[in-house]
Amino acid sequence: TDGELYSGTAADFMGRDFAIFRTLGHHHPIRTEQHDSRWLNDPRFISAHLIPESDNPEDDKIYFFFRENAIDGEHTGKATHARIGQICKNDFGGHRSLVNKWTTFLKARLICSVPGPNGIDTHFDEL
Repeated sequence: TDGELYSGTAADFMGRDFAIFRTLGHHHPIRTEQHDSRWLNDPRFISAHLIPESDNPEDDKIYFFFRENAIDGEHTGKATHARIGQICKNDFGGHRSLVNKWTTFLKARLICSVPGPNGIDTHFDEL
């Protein structure tokens, strides 16, 4: 978007350092925290989309759809969760901490809930 490349990929040849990057364009490169499984835990990236939030382009968000290994304690075995990650397009990183790192990165598990007292949650673990 606007000459900048947003990508979710492995940053090393061994495929162990996964990151969401912004490169090229007018701003300095920025990425997710390196080697921290709370940010990304062995993700498989599916797609990324620019979503305008208002008429002001400063409010635009980039959404990443991916699957990753679960570390949230819900499962005793190895589980994979479908996730959506969000970053603000105008994120420039931190000044003292998170320098050249996203400060607006959020992620959530994709769940479809049926409303009501007997509602159920359907977990989308395959994208």
